[in-house]
Amino acid sequence: MSFFHSIKFRFTLWYLVVLGVLLGAFSFGIYFYMSSALHDNLDDSLKLRAEQLSQNRGVFLRIEQDEFQEELGEVVLLYLKGKAGLTQISPRELDIPFEGDLSDIVAGALEGQRSFATVQTAQGRELRMYAVPASEEGPGFMPGERGMMIPKPEFEKAAVVVGRSTAETDEALDRLAQTLLIVVPLTIMVAGAGGVFLARRAFKPVDQMTQTALEIEETDLSRRIPVKSRDELGRLGSTLNQMIERLEKAFKRQQQFTGDASHELRTPLAVIEAESSLALQRERSASDYRESLEMISQEAVHMSVIIDQLLTLARADYGAEQFVFEEIDLGEALSDVASDAEVLCREKGLAFEYTQTENPKVKGDRAKLRQLFLNLLANAIRYTPEAGRVSISLGQEDRMAVVAVSDTGIGIPQDELPLIFERFYRIDKGRSRGDGGSGLGLAICKYIAEAQNGTIEVTSEDGKGSTFSVWLPVAVT
Repeated sequence: MSFFHSIKFRFTLWYLVVLGVLLGAFSFGIYFYMSSALHDNLDDSLKLRAEQLSQNRGVFLRIEQDEFQEELGEVVLLYLKGKAGLTQISPRELDIPFEGDLSDIVAGALEGQRSFATVQTAQGRELRMYAVPASEEGPGFMPGERGMMIPKPEFEKAAVVVGRSTAETDEALDRLAQTLLIVVPLTIMVAGAGGVFLARRAFKPVDQMTQTALEIEETDLSRRIPVKSRDELGRLGSTLNQMIERLEKAFKRQQQFTGDASHELRTPLAVIEAESSLALQRERSASDYRESLEMISQEAVHMSVIIDQLLTLARADYGAEQFVFEEIDLGEALSDVASDAEVLCREKGLAFEYTQTENPKVKGDRAKLRQLFLNLLANAIRYTPEAGRVSISLGQEDRMAVVAVSDTGIGIPQDELPLIFERFYRIDKGRSRGDGGSGLGLAICKYIAEAQNGTIEVTSEDGKGSTFSVWLPVAVT
């Protein structure tokens, strides 16, 4: 499979997309934070410098006499508003058009307001300016050279404007942007290579599982996926091993079922073929033909019963068996079954007993329950010798109805009890095909009981008899 069509590629791609979004957001955050911090720092320095100059006594006169020294990179402008109009005084010659934002902040400062503006010189330099109102207090004369007193400039209002170039701030932000534009893609490339490497290592167990699964065939389900960790992939491997184990058991059951069914059907077919061939070899009397036909009919009936039972279990396996659930008076239903069982017991010379201590109602399929109880009674009658006893009882424990079918027959060995509900399982002792059993009856009984939320249990003692108990939930009224 191509790497670009693999989950490793999609996993790495999504990882890089998320990383790219996070790095992009982080870069934008850093850039805007630094931009805000640098511009705020510039504005704070302008504020501090402007306040210092506006409160410095004699600064106007020093500026006017060209004795004021600006700090490095600083621009100081003094605006005086008097009778003659607005006058601009600057320690150095700067061509800054007095228009737009500059005129606005100066006008505001002359009115007592403090404000910022970003202006451009005639040469295209960008300056950040801060204007504050200023006043010169003191006598009408200021000390001059050699102790001489010179008059102050006459004005009504004054404003000090301090500015600095934004070139350093812009240059720092440009370097930061260039660094981020290099670092972020490089980081994504390195992370992509690392992501591919880590994805390959992380999904290597999946590739091993896939290879092992491809090597497992229907004819050989004994192989298992190696599990070397307890993480999600380890649990996946364990789950797949459990699934393969269930499939192996299912295939074995299917093979056993097919073999047992073939064996079970082969015997009556062989009898039918042999008997019909023998009858056709030569002329026989009417009684001989009748005897042959009776034997063929018996084997056909026996084979039909087996096929019906096989169909029932097949429909059960595929969930196709239909149940019609209704509220059933269990005492009434068992009375009908007991009447049929009593006739069969009388024919074989067995004593029969039916007892009922409770009359619970259950939610179930009447026909299927009748089949369940008749199967249990038929088994009890079949494997109980003449002069024995068969009984069926109905009671209730808590919210469960209990139907018990007991006999005084040949019993079941203790080591055979866990196996008797398996399909085609027959105990050797006294359970030959001549008794009419196919080994499917108890499997069907268990299926019917469990399909109606019930259970079936057995207790037995070899040579003394058996008791099969069916537990069904009582219908809620």
